[in-house]
Amino acid sequence: MTVAKPPIFQSATPLIFTLLLLISSWSIALNIDRELPIEITDDNPSNTGAKFSGGDVDVPLLYVGDRWTYSGFFDVVEMIESAGVDTNAEALVGDLDMWVDDVHSRGVGNISSISYIIKSEGVFIAENVTLDGTLGTINVRYESTETVRAGDLAIIKNEVFMDVNFTISGAFPISIAVVTATDSFYEPREDYDFPLRVGEEWSNQYLDVNTWQGNSYYFTIPDDETLSYQTGHSVVSVGDPEVEYSGCDNSYNVTAFDENGSIESFRWWCPSAKNDAWRHFENALGMYVDFYLKDFQPATPDKYIDVDFEFSTWALNTPLDLWVNITDASTGEPVPNHAFVLRYEHDDNLWVTLTTASNGTAYYELDTSDPLDDSPSNHDYASHGIVAWDAAGKNHGVDTLTLDEELVELDYRPRPGGISLVRVRDNVTMTLNPLYGFNAIAGDVLHFTVPIDNKGMTGGPATELEMVSPDSSTERKTINALPPVGEQTFQFSWTVPQSQPLGLTNFTFEVDPDHLMTQDVNQSNDLAIFPIFIGEIPVIDLTNIGSSPTLIDLLLDGTGSVDGDGGSLHCTFEIETSENVFEIFEEEDCQKVYNWHDDGIFSVSLTITDEENDQDHTSMNVEILNRAPWVNITSPSEALPAESTITFDAFDSGDADTLYPDAPVDALWLLPTRSDGFQYVCEDEGTTITMTCTVTPMEEGAFVMGLEVTDDDGEVTSTTYSLQVTNINPREVVMTMNDGTTSNDEPAPSTWEVFEDQEVTLNGVAVDTMNDQDNLNWNWASIDSDNNLAWQESTNGADSEIHVSWVNSGLHHIELDVLDDDGASSGKLMGHVTVINVPPTSEPFSAQLPVGEDRPFQLTGYYSDTLSDVDNLQVCWDVDLTNDADDNLVNFDDCDYVGDSIDHSWPAAGEYTVRFHVTDDDGDVAESFVNVTVVNLRPKAVVSAEKTSVAVGEEVVISTNGTSDTDSDLSLLIFTWDLDTTTDSNGDGDAANDPDSFTSRTGSLRHTFDTPGTKHIRLIVSDGDMVDTADITIEVSGGSGGFLGAMGETAGISNLLIVLLLVIGALAAIGVTIVKKRGDEIPSLSTFEELEEE
Repeated sequence: MTVAKPPIFQSATPLIFTLLLLISSWSIALNIDRELPIEITDDNPSNTGAKFSGGDVDVPLLYVGDRWTYSGFFDVVEMIESAGVDTNAEALVGDLDMWVDDVHSRGVGNISSISYIIKSEGVFIAENVTLDGTLGTINVRYESTETVRAGDLAIIKNEVFMDVNFTISGAFPISIAVVTATDSFYEPREDYDFPLRVGEEWSNQYLDVNTWQGNSYYFTIPDDETLSYQTGHSVVSVGDPEVEYSGCDNSYNVTAFDENGSIESFRWWCPSAKNDAWRHFENALGMYVDFYLKDFQPATPDKYIDVDFEFSTWALNTPLDLWVNITDASTGEPVPNHAFVLRYEHDDNLWVTLTTASNGTAYYELDTSDPLDDSPSNHDYASHGIVAWDAAGKNHGVDTLTLDEELVELDYRPRPGGISLVRVRDNVTMTLNPLYGFNAIAGDVLHFTVPIDNKGMTGGPATELEMVSPDSSTERKTINALPPVGEQTFQFSWTVPQSQPLGLTNFTFEVDPDHLMTQDVNQSNDLAIFPIFIGEIPVIDLTNIGSSPTLIDLLLDGTGSVDGDGGSLHCTFEIETSENVFEIFEEEDCQKVYNWHDDGIFSVSLTITDEENDQDHTSMNVEILNRAPWVNITSPSEALPAESTITFDAFDSGDADTLYPDAPVDALWLLPTRSDGFQYVCEDEGTTITMTCTVTPMEEGAFVMGLEVTDDDGEVTSTTYSLQVTNINPREVVMTMNDGTTSNDEPAPSTWEVFEDQEVTLNGVAVDTMNDQDNLNWNWASIDSDNNLAWQESTNGADSEIHVSWVNSGLHHIELDVLDDDGASSGKLMGHVTVINVPPTSEPFSAQLPVGEDRPFQLTGYYSDTLSDVDNLQVCWDVDLTNDADDNLVNFDDCDYVGDSIDHSWPAAGEYTVRFHVTDDDGDVAESFVNVTVVNLRPKAVVSAEKTSVAVGEEVVISTNGTSDTDSDLSLLIFTWDLDTTTDSNGDGDAANDPDSFTSRTGSLRHTFDTPGTKHIRLIVSDGDMVDTADITIEVSGGSGGFLGAMGETAGISNLLIVLLLVIGALAAIGVTIVKKRGDEIPSLSTFEELEEE
């Protein structure tokens, strides 16, 4: 079953697949390419930090935990063009982390080797990429595992996992592919041949067994295949690749060549980082890739194992002394009695077990033998790694043994191909190499690095090295006594004088210029000749070109350029063919005929290069003029009612020099702006860049339509057309009401409901032309059911809003008529409103305090109603709900009091209900009730005596004047006297309540005592419910006793009153007895409750 693929990814398949192929090619030994030469700075000190063999950069020791970080950049422009994908993708960027994960013994073919496991991971992203019109992000998650031979860093196997996604903006990621690509190399691929020396060359032949695993809905996973490769490599120079990581200023530039000898790739090896400082290459699909070293974090092993030879380069089939030194990495102390194996990488049978002595060193005499390696070199017979391997601790040491079949007894010489040259011109430092060419001009400063080596198996004496410059000046430097196969490097500098003749010249570097070393076996190689060409910067001349119309052939002529040092010139024209688009033309005759199809100012640059790669450069601007297009606007009519639609067209147009006859111009309609600032648009077309424009004029008057046509060169021609727009009536009138008794959200002619006196908002909207919209006249009127005018309002403006109310209930009509400034009417719109009476309201009363009998009760009622009713309300109080005072057969609607306040009293205690009621002109009533508690008030007893000291038998007169109670109770008061509150004369157990005497409300107590002493007298006053007492003390002194005595000592009238009081007291006692017989017991004084007077 075939799964359908989205069209975007079907067309993008070449791009995605290319990305997979590209990224899968990354490895620790990735090939590099770079334009030559490279510029470096003058003042970076040399600090390689790696292990050397005879002064050359040897293979590094990698430790588990070594970690590198690279910044990656993938330039995909040329690749996309070749893939035919419609996309704006230009680059993928991201960081790559690489680390040594393990070191172990691994079999390669029939030979076991100590190998590193190096892992990498990174994410490479291209954001805001458009694939066939779809915007998104390409995301490639990358992981790799490489197996690398420790002896020479040859790649044994590389396994790469890739997860490629495309995330459409605002959506989830879409998986493009999940694949694993594996490359196994037979023999292992040697991108480096350690030790590295400038001038060394070697070759590689290997098979690449390539396998693929994974899945993708968008392309077919490639088939497994085995490919044969043959490559060449050369160390061309030492310089600074200028990366973010410091310490790589003395890196080795290694160039790779294909089987045809063409430059294939390029890389920089940084000894201090034990890896590449910069990787740059172009793959076969046209993608340029750069990886720049950002950071290196070295790890520390448990033990350092150092492999040392007596001589790092030695003869074939010759014994060679070898030492292995093991030290503790944490203390630096030697590690004695430590067993390990020694591995000579060329022979799987040579696994020698050794143990360090007490000084931490093990010695072994190695038979160099005569094995060839898999990367033949021009510098040596072969080179092989010697590895010391501690399997238990996974510690190791590595050194390179170089075999040289040309060793003799003694031979000093300048190392062939080893001389390097750095040129400084105008403060710019450039490392020259054979690929670029060795050349200079007057004023250049040349810095030579000259290695002198001893091809002998014995040491030699000190001697001299002489440099002879082209101007015949000489400089000598002392060569130290060199050990067997030893080497020493020298620095020479020479400034090219202004008088130096032009042409090819030579520097010579001669060992033992005085020929004093007779023991030198081969003196024929003592002299090295280094040729260099001294030239001049060529002088460029480009003929100026004046302004010219399009499509005219113009001659770009640089034939006036000259090269002062002779030889031919090569001309490179860089022509701006269209805006910011350039094409490069290589012209041997320095002439180029070109014509432009568009107008504008275009840049033309010319670079001339002589045979020594010296260059001169110039540029000029060429102005190309355009022919203007023509256009006329076509309209179907000259006049049109406002708000009617009309279509204009621009078909009457053209361009004389167009490159597109079917569409010679682009039409841009310039529509007017309405009075409200709104810009007219082409309604049907959806854009103003079109050949037709449909528009609806909204205002009366002249509607001026503008049009610009632009040809393919950007030339613009403008024209206008004036359309007369006529008036129309206002229309689409809508009347609405806000507020009211309900939502009233339906527009007229619905019937709305409002309350009396409720202010509501009437809104009117209508549509008219833009001229009239803001100046409409709005005429409102309301008529009741009796055809009476309730109110009338008028407003002016784009819409209308009035605030109105109705004072009378019932059905009312609303009329609205809208007129424009020409008097054109919209016609009357009717609305209807039902006005509902609003009943009055009265506020409830709060609880009232009790009020005493006959005490005034005052209260104010609060009520409200609409403004139109409130002044006409009937406000009443009904204080007796059991009485129909107005004889209307309703007991609770009497108007006992009129108005909002009441002042009333009740003669008897009890519970009373008062109704406060308010009635409007529509008969709606509001009422509030209040309950009033009327309580009996305690009487107030008061006594006073004429004298408080009398003699026995003398009359005591005690008055009750001042005794008080409510008016209703005064006539009911009973005055009882207890003449001695210390004696319980009635035997009820209470000595202070004896009814010894009675008096009237207005009478006084008159009494004589027949015994002396202090007399405690109490007046008991009762209203039949409440009691009060008053006490008085009388002091009685001794005298004639008895009743007759009293009579005799008292005036006649006084004695008579006393007798009458006694009679009355007796009658009162009889009355009390009668009351008791009826069951109405007079309470004791202690049971009376006290009531305070208001």
